[in-house]
Amino acid sequence: MAKPHELRVRELIRWALGEPSGQLMGLQAPRGFLLSGPPGCGKTRLVRAAAEEHGAHFFAHESGHLVDHFHRDGVACLTQAFDQARANPPSVLYLSDAELLAPRAAFEQGRAEVPLVAHLLRQVDGIQAGTRVLVVAASSTPNGIARELCCRGRLDREIIMPVPDRVARREILEACTRNLPIEGAIDIDSLARITSGFTGADLSSICEEAVLSACRHRRDHACLRMDDFLMALRVVEGTARGEVFLETPNARWSGIGGLEAQKQRLRELVEWPIRHAEAFVRAGVSGTRGVLLSGPPGVGKTLLARAVASESGAGFLALRGKTFHAQHEDPAGTLREAFRRVRQAAPCILFLDEIDDLMQSFLSQYLLAEMSALAGLRGVFVLGATSCIDRLDPALLGRGFFDEIIDIPPPAEQERREILQLLLAGRKAGIQADLDHLAKATQDFTGEDLLSICNLAARMALLRSIQSAGGEMDVLPQPEDFDTALDELRRRRRRHFV
Repeated sequence: MAKPHELRVRELIRWALGEPSGQLMGLQAPRGFLLSGPPGCGKTRLVRAAAEEHGAHFFAHESGHLVDHFHRDGVACLTQAFDQARANPPSVLYLSDAELLAPRAAFEQGRAEVPLVAHLLRQVDGIQAGTRVLVVAASSTPNGIARELCCRGRLDREIIMPVPDRVARREILEACTRNLPIEGAIDIDSLARITSGFTGADLSSICEEAVLSACRHRRDHACLRMDDFLMALRVVEGTARGEVFLETPNARWSGIGGLEAQKQRLRELVEWPIRHAEAFVRAGVSGTRGVLLSGPPGVGKTLLARAVASESGAGFLALRGKTFHAQHEDPAGTLREAFRRVRQAAPCILFLDEIDDLMQSFLSQYLLAEMSALAGLRGVFVLGATSCIDRLDPALLGRGFFDEIIDIPPPAEQERREILQLLLAGRKAGIQADLDHLAKATQDFTGEDLLSICNLAARMALLRSIQSAGGEMDVLPQPEDFDTALDELRRRRRRHFV
């Protein structure tokens, strides 16, 4: 199934190329649009495929080369590019790295590229209605493009190419490894899970590095193993790791033990306004803009946020407080970009994890301004999560901001039993554990603590298997493994809190 951004690109190209189905009530077709996304996410491939689908010529030019020609020969090369597109309708003129061709600082700072930018604007303005020529500018830094180019009547639309989500990453990895010699089991699901922020080009590079690793270590029998892919991950870094991008969560209400009152409140505040948007409009009921999840670490605040996004069918964009200021050189600019993306992707949820760390000093005023701009805009929700609500700027808890607060306490005994049952249900069948005993013995433990107990018990069973049989047989965790894991976690908690 085609994704929304793919459908949007095809729709605009069909409209601009003048097919009868593209004439919309006599509206003038666009001269062009901006396609933004990180390097390697497939912008060129998408536009080329859409142009070929509609029988159009595709003329691609690298903006860096056009700038080089400008400094040497003037604007003639740019003129030639537009003349070529106009002489061969229907056609799509594709300009990659448009921020190089029309830098935002050109007019503001009087840079040397001013004549080139001015000539580009004249060329775009010279595309007349009915000429069946469309200009597509691609950029990985759309904020660096001159405002004069991305305005009404020129490139007045922006389509964001998302970073591949987990499902898409799995599909890309399967395609890349389909014809490779594989030895043993390759855990594609795990690779897809740990490559968040990797583009299609990055995933292709991982496969290439894995092949090199196999050839380097096993020249006589160069078949790929899981270790080769893990080695490749040490070399290849995700292009979009330091950027903000939409995700597709796969959490569900059924996968969360307990917290029934909190789940119901999130349904009422977020899920229902998205799923039943028309009913809310007819009733004249405006939804809340911000919901704050408050509770100690490990109680499931992030899991709840992902589940409500997944159950609502909404986009999901997460900013994490403890790493936010280290990852982003311009925190205020990144925050503005995050709000811009969720507005364009509505219905969408912006999740501010550890918001007390994220909203350091000056950043609160930018968050207040961005949330104020959401007034009257349906389908965009801001979820915050904090374990230290007293550290937040009181203005954030005012009317129209995070005026809905959901407290999430540590799970009660019955809820701990449900959580343990869910955690063990996702593992190998036949695991023996006294859930009643564990639930009663883990008072004040969070869901994250219970996950640690299950992982420790599984690790002990694995070590026993390696010691007794060299790892050739699977040994399931026994009740005593869970008791030992519980004692170990208690010791860790005492060291942490003393």
